[in-house]
Amino acid sequence: MIQKGRIFLSWLTMAAVLLSFGGVVTPFLTRWQFLPALLASNVLAIAVILLVTFFCGRLYCSVICPLGIGQDAVYWLAKRRKKNRRKFAYHREQRWIRYGILTAVAISLMLGISLVPALVDPYSIFGRIVTDILAIPASYVWNGLAGLSSGWLPTISKVDILPLVVPAAVMAGVYFLILAILSWRYGRWYCNTLCPVGTLLGTVSRFSLFRPVIDSSRCVRCGQCEKICRSSCIDVTHGTIDSSRCVDCFDCISICPKGALSMSHRGRKQSAVERTEEKEAPEMPETEGISRRDMLIMTAVAAGTLAAGLARSQPLIPGLLGTGKGKKAVLPPGALSLTDFSQHCTACHLCVSRCPSKVLTPAVLENGIMQMGQPYMDFTRGYCVYNCNFCSQVCPAGAIRPLQLDVKQQTKIGIARYAQFHCLIAREGIICGNCARHCPVQAITMVENRDGRSYPKVDGARCIGCGACEYHCPAHPAAISVSPMRS
Repeated sequence: MIQKGRIFLSWLTMAAVLLSFGGVVTPFLTRWQFLPALLASNVLAIAVILLVTFFCGRLYCSVICPLGIGQDAVYWLAKRRKKNRRKFAYHREQRWIRYGILTAVAISLMLGISLVPALVDPYSIFGRIVTDILAIPASYVWNGLAGLSSGWLPTISKVDILPLVVPAAVMAGVYFLILAILSWRYGRWYCNTLCPVGTLLGTVSRFSLFRPVIDSSRCVRCGQCEKICRSSCIDVTHGTIDSSRCVDCFDCISICPKGALSMSHRGRKQSAVERTEEKEAPEMPETEGISRRDMLIMTAVAAGTLAAGLARSQPLIPGLLGTGKGKKAVLPPGALSLTDFSQHCTACHLCVSRCPSKVLTPAVLENGIMQMGQPYMDFTRGYCVYNCNFCSQVCPAGAIRPLQLDVKQQTKIGIARYAQFHCLIAREGIICGNCARHCPVQAITMVENRDGRSYPKVDGARCIGCGACEYHCPAHPAAISVSPMRS
């Protein structure tokens, strides 16, 4: 029963997160993803996650994390094939890999660099996979359903197809293939070896009050629990479960034929039979245990990561961050500066998926290598819609601060600059006036020149840098372009 309840909740979470990226529901659960909540200083979400982990172990990894749920789905498909019914076995914790990655994340956060955390954060990886590769075929399927439902189900309307950004799609595709193969063959190996969130929560779960426990008086050493454990954390030989790697899937509890596994309090009193069997049981190898020194080091690394994420010191190497002179990044309304944006953004691409004009585009090297994958405004692909503030309302990491629509409409993100020698009026004598026609704040007017032709004139005081003029300019290169307000 407990296993079925966990599966039901996890698929509710998956549906809610997917619908959030599709713009169907409010992105509530995205604000409860661990790293974005940490960068946004969402103390309530962090506290609740840590408290639940302290009491019940890594329920977050099995119920809230969409990438973990997705890996379980791949593993479920693998089990359906008889040829791939892999039996797992206990493996030692890869402690140096786990805490080495967590240390790298902590150092990156202290330096104000979010690239390293974004590369390994489970929610951000999931967001890029959904937005950059899965959203395109899903949109075609949805539009096909909308076409078929025409006349009898008017509530389904077609959606715009997200333009393909090849570098972002390739990166997301690589992640998807690697994670799918790992999940198919090794279950939750990524979660228990590479994932920094899993390592941090695993440190807390070492002290959890309730955890799966093997009752030695009932266990017959059949090994069914060890063979089904996708985290490879059950050691039947010694009758132990590594709680730092257990993701609370409860498969072991449901499969045990003798009912020897249960969620039990770690401080419960042992029966006389259990104490006798524990004395007679063979001692675990010394390398399997954790010394007090190792425990202190691991706890310090986990605590330091939390502190670094909440503090987010000023970047010590702004040159690598791409904040130096010559950068041409135009950031969405609500972003305070390129430095602040780069410190908070995890490149989950939720804002990219929700942008109606698709002006938000994953960067390659436009803003520097340290902002690779983070979105920027590409006015050749779209423009910032005047009556839209979606990106500021959905960002879970605080990279784009929430703005009310009336405030957003007055926020200057850049300024349009006109190059007359590129204009069709000067080059070919064609008066199009597209830039003035599409300007939502009437910052561009057509002014007659000495030659009798009307040329665009930009009022810098009124211009908000939305990019509608650049997007609609038919000249190549565009005769009018938007430059950032920020350095």
